[in-house]
Amino acid sequence: MKHITSILLCLAVLPSCKKYLDEKPNTQWVVPETIQDAAALMDNYSLFNASFPFIGLQGDDDYYLLESYWNTLSTTNQDNYRWGKEVYNKNEWSYMYQIVLRSNIALETVNDVVPVDNNIAEWKRVKGAALFHRANAFFQVAQYYAEPYDEETASQKMGIPLRLNSNINEPSIRAGLEATWQQIVTDFKQASQLLPTQVDILSKPSKQAAFAMLSRSFLVMGDYENAYLYADSCLQIQHDLINYNNINIAANTPFTRFNREVIFSSVTLGVSMLGVSNWRCDSLLFDSYHINDLRRIAFFKSNGSGTYGFKGNYDGTTASAYFNGPAVDEIYFIRAECLARKGDISNSLKDLDTVLSQRWKTGTFSSSTANTPDEALDLILQERRKELVMRSVRWFDLRRLNRDSRYAKTLNRKLNGIEYILLANSPRYTHYIPVDVISMTAMPQNER
Repeated sequence: MKHITSILLCLAVLPSCKKYLDEKPNTQWVVPETIQDAAALMDNYSLFNASFPFIGLQGDDDYYLLESYWNTLSTTNQDNYRWGKEVYNKNEWSYMYQIVLRSNIALETVNDVVPVDNNIAEWKRVKGAALFHRANAFFQVAQYYAEPYDEETASQKMGIPLRLNSNINEPSIRAGLEATWQQIVTDFKQASQLLPTQVDILSKPSKQAAFAMLSRSFLVMGDYENAYLYADSCLQIQHDLINYNNINIAANTPFTRFNREVIFSSVTLGVSMLGVSNWRCDSLLFDSYHINDLRRIAFFKSNGSGTYGFKGNYDGTTASAYFNGPAVDEIYFIRAECLARKGDISNSLKDLDTVLSQRWKTGTFSSSTANTPDEALDLILQERRKELVMRSVRWFDLRRLNRDSRYAKTLNRKLNGIEYILLANSPRYTHYIPVDVISMTAMPQNER
């Protein structure tokens, strides 16, 4: 390895690294050399599993804030809520590139090790994990800091910096949007070939986790054939669901961390504005849950004012850091959507009902019906939104579905007598890159 672990304290795209490069090396720095060293670089739950962006949750249409509470927020949080133009989210960018940097160092380390019979399984697992984590970080950055993917225009659009090695002296440039998503897909595919199906803890990536993220990736790209194939591959390995009749849905934390539906455990950074006492479910969304739908109680908690906060965190805590990893229910919905889009009504509704039958009060659920593929798709998208509240996917769905006039949506907020509007396909679905990054690299900024 050419680079020392203290590089991990800075990012190649932030000014602090320039200061780092001017400092005298510390003789106590350790050079990672072994497979175990590479694994240790990624054995950091707070970074690799608990540092994901919450800005999509702040901007989606599943909730609202009381005006009196919004007035107490920081300017950044206020602006994220009202889709402000001059808003920068430095941590959301920097944490993802810290993951990229660690992953690259881990990759370089294992690539310098010649695997032998007694360590080849661990060599594959560690290399697969590094590829998975790098792809997962790129996926997040692309969803917030690059325009939504459109096959017809992706070759002309800007993507994100694709840092593929740990050389902090290498300039950061924005790759094209097509190249960005191809790199994400390539990393996840390679990871899927290396990772095992069994891991000792769900904070570590598995083969089915790579399949799940490939399915997510192809879904947001609009490649429904591949989204279906990888969703199906994932469900062949892991398909068990929680029957909500068998858990205490009235509890403040109905779900446990690493529950049977979790494929890969990860959460967003925490922010108090999304806490159960501040976040208020959109009334139309809440009213869409049937009285016998157990999600109505499992997901929401009355705040005593006729409104409801969200408590159904699949991370099993009351913290305002929310589960955003892939889970079995989401993958069923991806497969169902893809089946509906190719006209297979029967099997699409079968997947839908596989999930819903585990969500309704015993003896009250009736099979879903649809006469056309479009009716099936409408129903699946409605239930997908209800199932995946506060999983961070709503923001991704708004971005991708806005390209279809049938599902394009204008969002509205009203604060202190001023109405704020987010039009479908608005450039404000793409966030500004942090100003420090732009200043240091001279890469082009997004338009908002």
